[in-house]
Amino acid sequence: MSESDSGESTSSLSSFISRSSSSSSSRLNGNMLLKDLEMLKQVYMLADKISSIDKVLARKRMKVAFFGRTSNGKSAVINAMLHERILPSAMGHTTSCFCQVQANGDDEPEHVRIEEEEQQLDLSSLNELASAHSPRALKPRTLLYVNIPKSRCSLLDYDVVLMDTPGVDVTAQLDDCLDRYCMDADVFILVLNAESTISRVERQFFKDVSSKLSRPNLFILNNRWDVASNQEPEMEQQVKDQHMERCLKLLIEDLRVYSDEEQAKKRIYHISALEALQLRNGCKTNPNPQTQERYLEFQRFEADFANCLAESALKTKFEHHLISAQEVLTQLQTTLLKPLATKVNQLMKENVDRRRDLYVEMRDSRKEIQERTEELQMRFHEICELTIDIANRVLKEQINRIIPSAVQSFSQPFHPHLPWQIRNYQRHLSGHLDNLLTGQIQERVSMPLQRKLCELETSFHAQPVNENIHWHLIHRVDCQSLMGDFHPDLRFRFSYGTAALWHFLRGRLSLPSNYSQNRKLLNGHKESSSATPLIHQSNLQMIASLVKSDGCFGTVLLSGLAARSVGWVTMLVLGGLVASLYLYELLSWTPAAQERSFKNQYSRHLQQQLRAGVQQTASGFELQMRQQLAKIQNWWIAQAEETSHDLDLRISEVTDEIKSLKELQEKLKKFEDKGNVIAIRLAEFHDLYIKNRS
Repeated sequence: MSESDSGESTSSLSSFISRSSSSSSSRLNGNMLLKDLEMLKQVYMLADKISSIDKVLARKRMKVAFFGRTSNGKSAVINAMLHERILPSAMGHTTSCFCQVQANGDDEPEHVRIEEEEQQLDLSSLNELASAHSPRALKPRTLLYVNIPKSRCSLLDYDVVLMDTPGVDVTAQLDDCLDRYCMDADVFILVLNAESTISRVERQFFKDVSSKLSRPNLFILNNRWDVASNQEPEMEQQVKDQHMERCLKLLIEDLRVYSDEEQAKKRIYHISALEALQLRNGCKTNPNPQTQERYLEFQRFEADFANCLAESALKTKFEHHLISAQEVLTQLQTTLLKPLATKVNQLMKENVDRRRDLYVEMRDSRKEIQERTEELQMRFHEICELTIDIANRVLKEQINRIIPSAVQSFSQPFHPHLPWQIRNYQRHLSGHLDNLLTGQIQERVSMPLQRKLCELETSFHAQPVNENIHWHLIHRVDCQSLMGDFHPDLRFRFSYGTAALWHFLRGRLSLPSNYSQNRKLLNGHKESSSATPLIHQSNLQMIASLVKSDGCFGTVLLSGLAARSVGWVTMLVLGGLVASLYLYELLSWTPAAQERSFKNQYSRHLQQQLRAGVQQTASGFELQMRQQLAKIQNWWIAQAEETSHDLDLRISEVTDEIKSLKELQEKLKKFEDKGNVIAIRLAEFHDLYIKNRS
């Protein structure tokens, strides 16, 4: 599996865990969430381990990384292995940057090149760029490629890359550079100073290496052993035993690279790199026995190192990583793929059940919406009919009962002889009736309808909105406008006068009315009485004109006719009685009587005007109610649409999640198939290259 495949797989699995944790948090308990987080942590650890192994397997060259504190002689060891002084080496902190010594191409001259730069510099500039004592020294985080011909050193002919480091204690900011440049090395060489011991930084670095790479191949060189042995020759063996004990503790207990002490001792050496380089360059002749012993130790190290590269390169590079890869595959199968597949199947079942429940909920919701809509329409019709019924009943009651009593109960000074006072009286009376009738409409019509609205909305809402709670009919009675053509007649009229008798007889007898009094039908024709008149119309008109005339000629004429019929004595007695009644009524025609007459005429005229507008007013009330009911209906339609849209959205989300889960199931199946194929290939590789060579 390549690095891109492993990265893609980790990204897919991580995004799935994130989505499944967020979408199913309401359905999973806390323990399952903790398991998901632990699983995610294992995924990242496995991905990191796979990435580290992949970097090692991807390289075509064997990389050897040299570590140690400053001034431990790392560069001197490399120079001794190269048989010449190439890297800068001196007392104190010398190497300023990372130096990668490697063989160049056949046609390339020896040169140095700074990372991410194309310019090739002469090899002589190495002392200026890589030496901490030079003003042109590169920064510790920089990588410098040192390219020399293979013919110059037989070690480089094995495609070996030697990585020199500036020292793990140079700066605390080198951790990421160490990871980037050295963590993928095949062999690690820890160079210690024989005059000191292993530092905490060196120990921690190799712990990190061991956590990321399974059982790294490690050599430990106790350099400058010539200085340590010359200082106290009698204590040389005790000091060597002390160094050996601490190095064994690092290899066996701390790093767990080796379980056998004898194997671990073979990777610990006590050398002097400077003496080895001097002997090889001919600078030092006639070495003493101690120098020869240290040189032989250095040669043993080179032999073991060469044997590691030449004979065990395949095993060094692949066997441990093969074991780690098999462990990773096992962990992926047991701790990741199978639990994920189980979880995906569970989520798939839950989502399928949830989508089925949502479809059932949508069907029931649509049925309920249809039923409630029909109920709402029926309630609307009932409320509209109730509005018209209440309006007709209240308006007719106002006209027939409320207005006469309200007019008669109105009290204000009345001055019949002053026209402007009569107009003022009429205006105040109209205002009084406006307030009374409007208040009754609000109380007896608007309030019951408002309660009906609230009841209707409560049956569909959780509670009525403020708009319906404070709703009322918009209605204003304007009696003054209705009485615009009202002209009161406050003249005195005798109850038994000729005009009154004429109206009495006309009401009792079947007499034709005049042309101006004929009532028009709806089709425009005049309606006439079907009864046969007792008096001819021409004679009746003459009598009516005499009786209703303002002069006394008609009265005298009629009196003469009556005197001839009943006698003058009877006429005088009757005349006296009539005169007494006339005088009584005339004296009783006070402003109060005139006010009563004004009120009676006002009531009759207002009742006539209001009766004509009862149906129109009731229809106006119904229209207002329909407008308010339309708002409730629009709200209900919006709620129904919102409910349907919400269900559609939830079904769509569940469907998308089911689709994603199906895709994830397919990916998990592919991952499982890939894992099986890789496991088969690893087993074949182990049988072919590892097992047969062991």
